[in-house]
Amino acid sequence: MRPILALFGKSPFGPLAEHTERAHQTVQLLRPLFEAFLDGDWAKTDEIYQRISKLEHKADVLKNEIRDHLPKSLFLPVDRGDVLLFLKEQDGIADRAEDVAVLLNMRQTPAPSGMRSGILEFVDYIIATSAAWYASSRDLTTLQEASFTGPEVDKMMDRVREISDMEWEADKKQAALSRGLFEHEEELGAVSIFFWMNIFRVLGAVANHVENTADLLRLMLARR
Repeated sequence: MRPILALFGKSPFGPLAEHTERAHQTVQLLRPLFEAFLDGDWAKTDEIYQRISKLEHKADVLKNEIRDHLPKSLFLPVDRGDVLLFLKEQDGIADRAEDVAVLLNMRQTPAPSGMRSGILEFVDYIIATSAAWYASSRDLTTLQEASFTGPEVDKMMDRVREISDMEWEADKKQAALSRGLFEHEEELGAVSIFFWMNIFRVLGAVANHVENTADLLRLMLARR
């Protein structure tokens, strides 16, 4: 990894964009994680959990380095406190992805029959929401170079709105899957129903943190 000071240069937005990439890497592994879990491949589930945990740790390391090296006074068009809050919320993306992995590695829980495709569709949508933010974050340095003004701001605002819409869709998918679980109550039992609902809730929280991160950027832009 490059020295953190070299990453900063004149702005924290380079390191922030790199942190976004690390957070998204944890989310990308959710698809193979769920495939292994739904297949009842507990060894593979554990293996992917370990990979997610290591990636989340790398995101944490970079988060702490950014915090430790962020200057007390920034000659930037944004507030230092806003940058730290943004970083904390973005780190929540990786945290929740790891939480999902912890849950799936905790208990060998049977999958509800007929719901595999719906579950994987939900997982893919969460990953797509994270990917939308990751793609947007790559323009953070461009925004800073433009002093957070001009057409680049309008483009980013549009992307933030799209991410908000995606999170809303994710909420609807989560609610539909949770309702569908009760059709399998006799098949699964109350404990497994509760466990799956918790999995869906934490998985949905990944998208919540994505939206919150994008919304914090929107607030920074709106203050300009």
